Amino acid sequence: MVFDDIAILSVITLSTSTIAAVFGFGGGMILVATLPNILPVSAIIPVHSAVQLISNSSLAVFSWRSIHWAIVRDHLIGACIGITAAYLLLRDLDLTMTPAIIGAYILISLWSSSFSALMARIESFQILGAIQAGLSLIVGATGSLQLPALLRTLTNHHQVVSTIGVLVTTDHLLKLIIFYAVGFEFIDYAPSIACMSAAAVMGSYCGTLIRRRVDMTRHVWVIKLLLSALAVSAIHGSF
Repeated sequence: MVFDDIAILSVITLSTSTIAAVFGFGGGMILVATLPNILPVSAIIPVHSAVQLISNSSLAVFSWRSIHWAIVRDHLIGACIGITAAYLLLRDLDLTMTPAIIGAYILISLWSSSFSALMARIESFQILGAIQAGLSLIVGATGSLQLPALLRTLTNHHQVVSTIGVLVTTDHLLKLIIFYAVGFEFIDYAPSIACMSAAAVMGSYCGTLIRRRVDMTRHVWVIKLLLSALAVSAIHGSF
């Protein structure tokens, strides 16, 4: 990839990683929705997974005291089952439709009250882990799926954000194992992944500082509008 593309991807990653650290959701979705404009379709989810692994693990490290490890354990059990099932069922999926699928999922997760109500009724983090990890293999970013259950279980915003960081880290790690096993050439995108990962760590650090000083939860609507615009653009670009 040319230097300009790598620079653009790094700036986007810095911004989205900061958003994820502040709000606890949205960063990964924004990043994956922008990647079809720069990367080949076959590289969108693998590269996104590699960068988000670093982004979310760094977020967890910066807030490790707030992590709820019992939830992480239950999530990991479900995630292993869900991502294996998704791969076996969808390994022949036409990748040219990946941007449209990503965009459709973002719009449904943001604006469908039926979908939100269904996810909100699920209490088991093992079931939620299976759903989240399975979907993540297809759409890249599903970190907000467990938000209703986490808000019911955990006592403060810092616990929610740091625990989500670990849950999403496990999903991306499992995806990387699958992509490596099927032969994706990560080395071809090593410079991009390295620069984006460094930007992700910086964003996690900056976002954590912001979250500890400023209550940004009232501005979630801005992220939702941005995500919606990117989702529509991804769908439109697929046709």
